[in-house]
Amino acid sequence: MTTTEPLPEGNPVDVSIAGQAEMARSQALFQPSPPDGIYQVSASLLDEAEAVFQMHTGGALPAMDAVRAEPFSGLRDHALGWAVARLRDRIASDAWTCMEDAPTSNAVTHVAAFLHFVTTWSRHPLFPAMMATAAERGFSLHGLAPYAAAHCMMMMGNQITFPEPQGYPGRIEDFLLATKAGPVDVHFETFDRFEYPFGQTWDHALLRAAVTEVMSAAQSRINLRNPGALILSPGTALNGFDEALIAAIKEAMLTLGRRNRGLMAVAPVVLRLQGLQDPRAIRFGYGCFPTLNKHYRVDTSMRTGG
Repeated sequence: MTTTEPLPEGNPVDVSIAGQAEMARSQALFQPSPPDGIYQVSASLLDEAEAVFQMHTGGALPAMDAVRAEPFSGLRDHALGWAVARLRDRIASDAWTCMEDAPTSNAVTHVAAFLHFVTTWSRHPLFPAMMATAAERGFSLHGLAPYAAAHCMMMMGNQITFPEPQGYPGRIEDFLLATKAGPVDVHFETFDRFEYPFGQTWDHALLRAAVTEVMSAAQSRINLRNPGALILSPGTALNGFDEALIAAIKEAMLTLGRRNRGLMAVAPVVLRLQGLQDPRAIRFGYGCFPTLNKHYRVDTSMRTGG
């Protein structure tokens, strides 16, 4: 801020003064910029994904072969590379559609998630560290989950900040949520035990047990001395799983919330893939559904969008 007014006497040399208008301008500049969520899947979209990958990573997207007999072959090696290879193979067919089968819709999800991530966060000053962090996991859905959750939290009206990148080169794997009592850490857990196609077959009893286990284990890092929230990343799932996961979290919180008063909330970040009238286009987005702990030590002041 520029001003002709003298600073107040005794103002510390390491304190800056900024006007409200300038603060609002700066905050708006780096706000997530949500895309419209519609992706027309074509050769040009895949070219865009490859070009964006190269621009931000400095290297070419790993070339992978589409193995028709084993359609998920390569997914664990490099999720984005697998997805682009799968879709390039499918769009060569006149009859293909985005939702034709599980491998194709899974590939569409990965490409859309990558482009959504770049569109949302590319103007943020810490984007290079975000990109490097997600790149280490091949831009898998789990690698993108922290930034998807941060985006959802902001869309709900919460204020979040990212910590300074850790290590060299810098990495960002979590974020901070502003509350009335001060910022709290938001931690992430890859909850892939039942992830399609490599996970176990689930039922409600197994799901409840797994959720209870992961929430109990989180107490070593989220507790009264280190309060925080927990985000679960389940990845891709079959119909009915997301709703069952949310119900399992609510049930587990009834018991575990009282035991861990430092746990503010638990939320899964889930995928939203919707077919459109055009069978080669989809609407993509995320959902984040926090279950608040009513026994949390102070008022959470977390907005849940409800």
